[in-house]
Order: sequence, then C-alpha cells, then structure tokens
Amino acid sequence: MGSAAGAIEEGGPPIAVAPPRPARRRPGLIPIDIAHALSAVLGKSIAAIREHEAGSRAGGNIENVHQMRVATRRIRAYLKAAEPALDESAAGRLRQDLSGLARVLGTVRDLDVMIARLHAEAAALGRPDTAALEALIGTLDAERDRARTALIAQLDHPLHESLLAELDQAAARPVSNPWADLSELGAREYSRLDKAQRRLAGKFDGNPPDDDLHALRILGKRARYAAELQPKSKPMSRFLQALADFQEILGDHQDASVLEEQLRAMVAASGEPAAAVAAGRVIEGGRRRKLAARAAYPPAWAAVAEAATAAYPA
Repeated sequence: MGSAAGAIEEGGPPIAVAPPRPARRRPGLIPIDIAHALSAVLGKSIAAIREHEAGSRAGGNIENVHQMRVATRRIRAYLKAAEPALDESAAGRLRQDLSGLARVLGTVRDLDVMIARLHAEAAALGRPDTAALEALIGTLDAERDRARTALIAQLDHPLHESLLAELDQAAARPVSNPWADLSELGAREYSRLDKAQRRLAGKFDGNPPDDDLHALRILGKRARYAAELQPKSKPMSRFLQALADFQEILGDHQDASVLEEQLRAMVAASGEPAAAVAAGRVIEGGRRRKLAARAAYPPAWAAVAEAATAAYPA
C-alpha cells in the first residue's frame, strides 16, 4: 500500500518518494521568473525608502516624503498582488507592519500637496483674496507640523530598522510557490478593475459618484503594480502607460474633490467672510477641473481596456 510520503516494500525499509513537481500551467513559464521579478521590484522600493528617509526627516523638499510613500505603497501592493506565490501569513504580517509607516507618510504627503496647491491658488487670486486664503493656510501648517512629528517618531522607533531588515529578507528570498504564474496574477488584478468599471458603468451610466471614482483609481493602482511584475514587452508597456494616464485623470478629480472638502471645513472653522469668498473662487476652479476629468475618463478607460487585451491575451 502506498502513501503520499513514501512507500514500503514487504520485508524492506521505507522507500522515499519525491513529491511531484507541479506541471507548468502556461507555455514558457519558468519557475524562477516570479522570484526574480519580485526580488527586483521589492529591492528597488526598499532602496527608495532608505534613500529618501533622511530627506523626509529633514523636511524642506516634499518630494522625499512623496517618494518614500510611493515606495511603501508599492511594496504593500506587490505583496498583495503576488500573494498566491508567497507565504501568506508572512506577507500579511509585512503588509500590516508597513501600514503604520504608510499611514504617517500619507498624512504628511496629503498636507504637503494641499498646502502647495493652496499657495498656488492664493497667488493666482490677487488682492484681497490672496491674503484671505493665505490666512487659512496657516491652520494647515500647524497640522503638518504635528504630522511630521508623528512621522519622525515612527522612523525613530526601533521597530523601523527591524522592518527594513525583514523587507531585505523578503526581497532576497520572496517566493514560497515559485510555480505561481505571473501573467495569471496580473490578469487577476486587471479583472478586478474591469469588473468594478463595468459595475459603475451599468449602475451610474458613466457618471459615478466621487467616492466610487476614487475607489476605481485605487484598483487601477493595484492593477498597475501587478503589471509591473510582468516580463517587459511592448503590449505590457502600452498597458502600463494607459493605466498611468487613467490614474492621473482620476487623481486630478480626487485632488479637486479633497480640496473642496478641506476648504469648506476650514472656512466653517474660521467664520471669516473674506475667507469664504476666496475659498469659493478656488472651489469653482476645482469643479471645472472635475468636469474636465470626468470628460476625459471614458476615453482613458477605453485605452486601458484595449491595451489589456494585448497585455493579457485570453
């Protein structure tokens, strides 16, 4: 009688039976491809965290926090997209451990963007509205100072270095199941994006609410990061560019939505009529940008869907 672990001949010792090697699920699949791909993208993002940490601590150049945040997001997205190839519990712990760093970086980055945008808007308004809007921005400066204090505390914590060491180990040996299919993983993330888009199109006839467009943008990011794991090719490059354009359009829409929400809250807190007038002018411009983004959204999605058929042929 045989077993999965081995076989015993009558009167003889156990004979070891090697576990069967999984069959290739797609022509041309090489079992180490996914390990190489993950090691490369994880290593690049971990290096970016280290490269921009000193600048993020110092402040001044807001691009450092931006690049550090992007790197953190990418790592979490890569770990999620490649989950079938990874040790699920280990990958989940890493994603959870990264969430604290991602959160404090995100808070600082959002305030950096908001403050820079409002300074630009204030300068364009002219007197007296410039001064009224600049007075409002001071409240955000104080909020950013508090957010930066929280970020530095996170970076100073002993667990931060431990986290980077864990990430290094993950990049050096990332794969638990080397036979996982890169193309299948990428196609799965795109399918989620496609289904969400179809649902919005059917439910809202091409004019979904702001929050739904933001959720669609997040799914687009995940599809893009999964596509970055794929072997380089012209179809995949076109798909990545189409996704980047799609994200940028929805990002412009989201930025205008967040700006309006923030300005309304700031004006309500200030109670200043002059601030209300200045904020109203900025909100009006933001609504024009939202309309432009909504007009650009359908053709941008059409470009993504067309590129996906070549990037992930059935």
